[in-house]
Formats: sequence, structure tokens, C-alpha cells
Amino acid sequence: MPSYEHFQSSGRTPLRVYNKQPTYETYVSPYGPKTKHVPNFMGLSMGKALRFGYIASGFGVAAGVFAVFFFGEVPRVRQDILSKLPVIGNYWIREVPPEDNPF
Repeated sequence: MPSYEHFQSSGRTPLRVYNKQPTYETYVSPYGPKTKHVPNFMGLSMGKALRFGYIASGFGVAAGVFAVFFFGEVPRVRQDILSKLPVIGNYWIREVPPEDNPF
């Protein structure tokens, strides 16, 4: 049995000195995407942000129209807010004829 007393190992791979490594170009598959990098913020690219913005604006408009007609019957909202809209403000003006007014 050979004696290995003169060779002590720390259990780690020893440092190797390599020669200059050859440089290779990165392989680009002809079947892969043609863009190299799409800038994004936390995975949200500009295209996705626009698409989500269009969807969110549609939901916002629908919620706004709902809120206008839902709160349109509250007299204070109708008088202070809705009747002062430029084009459609006259729709919410409710004038009570004098014979129907109890006061």
C-alpha cells in the first residue's frame, strides 16, 4: 500500500491555472424569437402594460358610468356635481312644478 502522508488535502478542489479560453459567438436558433431583449419592469413589458391599461380603462369607464347613474338620484350629488357637467348637465336638473311643491 503506497504512503500518501506527504500529500495533505483540504477537501477543496485546488486552484487551476487555465490558458486563455477561446471565445465563441452565442448560438441563435433560427426558430427562436428574433428580438434579443425586450425591456420590462418586473416582467411587465410595454406591450403588456398597454394591453392591461386598455382593459383597466374599459373597466374604469364602466364603473364611472355605473356610479353616475347610481348616485344620480341622490339630490345633493345631482345638484352639486352632475348638473354642472358641461354637455349633459341639463339631464339631471329636476324642476318641481309649483303645484306639486308642498312648501
